[in-house]
Amino acid sequence: MDPRDDFDDDLGPDESAGGEPLIRELRLEMVRLQAQIDQIAAAAHDRADEIAILRARLAELEARLGRIQARHRRNLRIWGAIAALYGTVLGLALSYVLRP
Repeated sequence: MDPRDDFDDDLGPDESAGGEPLIRELRLEMVRLQAQIDQIAAAAHDRADEIAILRARLAELEARLGRIQARHRRNLRIWGAIAALYGTVLGLALSYVLRP
């Protein structure tokens, strides 16, 4: 049960019809504020949806970055092994050429 419902029942027919300007102004202000609250709530809901989409996209990008970094580390190991083999071959070739 909403307490505002009881408020309208307590007033007589002349009072609820807007007999007093101050009450009418306050009610108009309440309606305006409630409309603002509804707009803010809708905007917050939209923002929450956008945040969820951005978080999902961020997670996807982090996963892609992890895969790229793993591939880069693997390539570095391969290039290091290739460099070591070339060094070994050069060393063997030099030792063969410089033999007396």
